[in-house]
Amino acid sequence: MQSHDVDYQESDYFYMNEEDDNLYAEPEFYVDQFYDQAQFGGFSEGMDEGGLSPFSLLELIEHCVHPTLVDGFSHISKVFGWSLIFRVVCQIQGLPEWIKHVASMVTGTLLAVTFFPTSVMYLLFLVLTSYTVLAITEGIRGPVIAATVISYNIGCEYSLSDPVSWHQVRGAIMICSMKIISIGFDLDTISTENAEKLAEAQESSGDKKKQDKHANNKKAASDNDEGGQGTSEGKEEDTEKVDYLLTDCMPGWFQYAGYCMCPGTVIFGPWVSYKQYNNIFLSSSLCSLKWCFRIILPVVLGFMFLTVSTCWSQWFLPDSEWRWLMAYRDALSFRTSHYFVSFISEATAIAAGLGAIAQASDDSVDWRMGITQPHKIELPRSLVQVVVSWNLPMHTWLKKYVFKEARKSFGPGIAIFTTYCASTILHGLSAQLAAVLFSLGLYTWVEHSFRKKLARILDASVETKKDEIGKYKYGEKCAWVILVNFLFSVLSIWHLAYLGVMFDQSESSHTGYSWNHTLSKWRKLGFRSHFVVIAMMVINFFMA
Repeated sequence: MQSHDVDYQESDYFYMNEEDDNLYAEPEFYVDQFYDQAQFGGFSEGMDEGGLSPFSLLELIEHCVHPTLVDGFSHISKVFGWSLIFRVVCQIQGLPEWIKHVASMVTGTLLAVTFFPTSVMYLLFLVLTSYTVLAITEGIRGPVIAATVISYNIGCEYSLSDPVSWHQVRGAIMICSMKIISIGFDLDTISTENAEKLAEAQESSGDKKKQDKHANNKKAASDNDEGGQGTSEGKEEDTEKVDYLLTDCMPGWFQYAGYCMCPGTVIFGPWVSYKQYNNIFLSSSLCSLKWCFRIILPVVLGFMFLTVSTCWSQWFLPDSEWRWLMAYRDALSFRTSHYFVSFISEATAIAAGLGAIAQASDDSVDWRMGITQPHKIELPRSLVQVVVSWNLPMHTWLKKYVFKEARKSFGPGIAIFTTYCASTILHGLSAQLAAVLFSLGLYTWVEHSFRKKLARILDASVETKKDEIGKYKYGEKCAWVILVNFLFSVLSIWHLAYLGVMFDQSESSHTGYSWNHTLSKWRKLGFRSHFVVIAMMVINFFMA
């Protein structure tokens, strides 16, 4: 393909603009952290013959919705319980901060033991080993710890004799891995900034000495004694500045383990930065109406989506001979189970004290932890919007610690490929994830390029994102532009049904899907989605 067809460096899709970190992101297809919906009350009775469609509304509520909610709450209550205990400990006045970090470590570990009794050691071993690696690799912590974590994930994935146990803890391992890698690169960044500040301070000090040398020359002899004292004081000040700049920001063991095992994020996520974790200890308010509301709302939304995943989708869309309708139903079930995990993770994180946002207007505190945006996924303008909205913390992490770091050394093309590889490895190197991730990458690249050229040819706002500055003649409110964007939205929904059809609740879901499972699902649909994208790619190649 000709190099001028797609401007990688200026692409709104491939990396996020520094001025607006919430608009664009590299592709990422975050998958439920491997917590099966069946674990939270999935109902299977009657599924072999027409799904849940033979049930009446009352029977559906009695035999599916109610047990799903009860079983789901029984699991989630454990996470909220330990998160609230940790939150209470953090609000005890006069308690040393290191004890609060210990509380985070202990409550998170006990919670992990509750969820992963037979595989929690994989998680604890990763935390202990990674801290040792970070402690002995000063200056190159980011790349070294990334290689260590990736090697650990690959080794466990292929050498464990019990794939079921590994599959259960793999989501928690992924979140912990992201935290560890982010600390490594953050420490390198701080070290580099400190070295630059030190160099600037020394250079500034040298220039000042040269400027003052001539003025102080005549007084040097008479002020020698007093000047000696002043010089000594000045050296002490310079030494203090140098010591401050060179202070190693490596967290202590309790701080590090508390961050990795924080009860609000250890099970369901989301990824939070070390700075966000430390902000927990700055909030002085234990409970407020806003805090309670920000916990209750995502819980309600999460369980609503859980019932859609396990009950309503099967009831509204019964078994049919139309394969594409069944593909849409299975993909919808998968997406809504992801929304459940995302909203519950938001609630548990806030319950633990994360997400505090100071309001400048009235000095109050609001609580927000945006994780996913279902409305932009179910009714997308484009697939680009889907990958951005799927998991906001995840795409922030990939952009900052994978894409940008790789782009520094290898350029944007390799950085994009590295991002997909990193995401695939963190998710467990499963066949269906690799297939979906790289397919989605191809889809979004073709869509972005095709619609950008089409917008230029038609002078209309039909790009993958809205034209906010009015650079096209035909804007968003033009009737035929609305129609064109609507058709692209329908196409995106069709692609999502195709890509998500493989994430079902078959036996393979407990150990990871094979390539045969993945290809057989797409083969039944005739690989039509891939063929459409290939056709768009060919047209895109010949477009001016």
